[in-house]
Amino acid sequence: MLTVVAMGMKRDDLTIAGLDALKKADHIVIKSQRTHMAEALKKQGLSFVSCDDLYDVAEDFTQLDTLIAQRLSELDGNVVFCVVGEGSDDSTVQYLAAQKTPFSVVHGVSALQYVVPLCGTDGVRTFTAQQFVDCNDVNAIPTVIKYVDDKYIAADIKLKLLECFDFDTQVVLYDGKLHTCTVEELDRQHYIHLTTLFVCPGEIGKKKVFDYKDVVRVMQILRAPDGCPWDREQTHMSIKKNVIEEAYELAHAIDTNDTDNIVEELGDLLMQVVFHLEIARDEGEFTAQDVYTALCRKLIDRHPHVFGDVKAVDGQQALESWEKVKRKQHKIKSLTQNLTDVPYGMSALMRCNKVQYRAGKEGYDFKNVEDATKAMLSELDELKNADDGHREEEGGDLLFAAVNVLRLYGVDAETALISATEKFIGRVAGVEKKLGEKGKTLKQLTDAQFDELWQQVKKEQNR
Repeated sequence: MLTVVAMGMKRDDLTIAGLDALKKADHIVIKSQRTHMAEALKKQGLSFVSCDDLYDVAEDFTQLDTLIAQRLSELDGNVVFCVVGEGSDDSTVQYLAAQKTPFSVVHGVSALQYVVPLCGTDGVRTFTAQQFVDCNDVNAIPTVIKYVDDKYIAADIKLKLLECFDFDTQVVLYDGKLHTCTVEELDRQHYIHLTTLFVCPGEIGKKKVFDYKDVVRVMQILRAPDGCPWDREQTHMSIKKNVIEEAYELAHAIDTNDTDNIVEELGDLLMQVVFHLEIARDEGEFTAQDVYTALCRKLIDRHPHVFGDVKAVDGQQALESWEKVKRKQHKIKSLTQNLTDVPYGMSALMRCNKVQYRAGKEGYDFKNVEDATKAMLSELDELKNADDGHREEEGGDLLFAAVNVLRLYGVDAETALISATEKFIGRVAGVEKKLGEKGKTLKQLTDAQFDELWQQVKKEQNR
């Protein structure tokens, strides 16, 4: 029979239940004589075997846990395995549980008993040092990190904390005594086997480093009764256009390769998502979890070539797989349904391009770009000959035909028009600069002079 006796964080933490189990043991095994466990057992006059020799031969902690488990399995009778802390968080105990080794636990005093009450914080998340370093989900919430036994693991913890905590955030350390340092100073402290860290985020208005949870919290503060009147008044409909505007501003930042602006505009776009989530939560419409669930379900379902048994050897096959699943989910059974499924909220050029693409996949397309070009020129003639009542219609036909030509050339009409507009603005700026240098205005130029100046600027900017 194997019993795990957790011996707390210092010599006097041994519980009555733990002492009773030790006195009934045929064999007592401790992880190391370097811990307070050895002192506690000697004080009770109990003999024991340590695993210090296994620390010397093990290549890593995984192998160490395996060797300790093997030693315990070779002992007969009542075997007591002593560990630091409260018991279940010890790596060897977790290994024994994973191997389905039968054992019972006499829990001890946790490091939380010493650290958290002094900080007066609820909702604490607890890790061992290695668990924290390996964790991908680190947030700026009250955090306890146990068994930080050297400055090297402390350095790894520091880097992880700096992802979401300010460098000057205070950290409480317990190693038998309490003392403090900042996150920046963590790798310059002295550590022993039972050192425990506690870190808590500062007041949100004074933070320098934030994470997603902070974004949500700030939005909740803004929409609170004592927050911002404007933010409280908004609805899904009132801020609908903001999503589109922020998306375009992000696209512009990407087009201009402005990294700082990309960061800012991504934040603005994220704010719109969080804004809508908070409105929905306040109105009882849906929760953020509903959105996350819908997104993950969609990504999994539409990637059967990743999460299922469908094969896709290249990007085109992957896209076709996505579209096939999408049409099934949207219950689209005809081309007409597929075309009307394209959202009206898109810009006219984007929607036109998407409609043409879907129709083209079903055979509604020109055989080549030359035929599409002839159709565009024909539409231009029809616009020239149209009366006042039909110019808008013929102009739309011309634009539709132009999008067709660009699509067949592999050019995105939306992006092309944005670039052309920016190019025009740049040339106007160039002309104005030259006019300013000459002390003239546009109205003072003849048509020939303007054309010459425009061509000059065009040539200079195309270099």
